[in-house]
Amino acid sequence: MILKEILIDTDVLIDVERGKAELPRAQIAVSCITLYEFIRGRGDYLALKEELEKAFTVVPLSNDVLIKAVEIYRELKSSGEVIDERDLLIGATAIALNIPLKTRNRSHYERLAKYGLKLL
Repeated sequence: MILKEILIDTDVLIDVERGKAELPRAQIAVSCITLYEFIRGRGDYLALKEELEKAFTVVPLSNDVLIKAVEIYRELKSSGEVIDERDLLIGATAIALNIPLKTRNRSHYERLAKYGLKLL
């Protein structure tokens, strides 16, 4: 199956780099948060950042993403649920763009399904 566009999570990018997985057949986007997570501990972070920006669409934290993340955060907090801020922003990015998120960390994102997150 070929998808039109998907957002990939950091764990998927790491698996591809390690040869444990292949990139999906789709137009691939990454959140700027995923870009940050992937390059932050690397010695070659500037070159790697440039390489990823050429290979993928890097999605910034737009107003739509930030508003969606705040709405979700407030509702989850009021019900006593917590979610990692980075995961919340990545999930909100996929929701705001109305594209699925490919991740191995399904448990991190499953509670965002009720807000419209589609997981692969």
